[in-house]
Amino acid sequence: MIKGIYRAASGMLPRIKKQEVTANNLANVNTPGFKRQNVFMEELSRAQQKVVPKQERWEIPMMDDVYTDYSQGVLERTGDDLNIGLDGDGFMAVQTPDGETLYTRAGNFSMSPDGEVITPNGCTLMTDAGPLVIEPGSKVTFGIDGSVTVNGEEFGKLAIVDFEKPNALERAEGNAYRAPANITQTEPERVFVRQGYLERANVDVVREMIDMIASFREYESNQKAIQIIDDSLEKTVNRVGARR
Repeated sequence: MIKGIYRAASGMLPRIKKQEVTANNLANVNTPGFKRQNVFMEELSRAQQKVVPKQERWEIPMMDDVYTDYSQGVLERTGDDLNIGLDGDGFMAVQTPDGETLYTRAGNFSMSPDGEVITPNGCTLMTDAGPLVIEPGSKVTFGIDGSVTVNGEEFGKLAIVDFEKPNALERAEGNAYRAPANITQTEPERVFVRQGYLERANVDVVREMIDMIASFREYESNQKAIQIIDDSLEKTVNRVGARR
């Protein structure tokens, strides 16, 4: 019976994390370029039992990791020349005020008083010629291939990169990602730059709500199982004590 309590309790833990992740996805449904997260459960225990009959960790599905779903979000037309939507693979490189390079799919840029094209978090959009800094009032055009033209003159090309293992990226502030030193950077296989568009979050509200309800019910089931086992233990202890 004690083992049953541990099994039920260990089944509750990943459900708590699942609720947190789902709530965060729903909170960012209107955040441009946001990529939903999900919880990977160790649901292989049944298959493993056929090979290894006895298992540790109570043979219960546990939370293995939280991963990011990098699937394409819907591109929405805004008409703002400083909005950039990526259609395809890769991330736009941006530079923090401290000089750190981050990567983002959120293309809701604006112009600072100094002429820097920046994210809402103050990071500067990067090109192969360096930070994109233009004179206020200038006309900037982003080609479908990422080329940047300012007042009809070529400025450079957007720094768009991809990664061999994007799930190794670390989430940073401002809906951006940080690349660890051991991650391999690659050229995007297919990417088109859409000026005047924003990529919406790849969050399906209905799906997230269903996941949240299902996760809560699983949590509730484990909670009830613990209560039943606890009641049984209490009755057993009382009966043993009464016989003595």
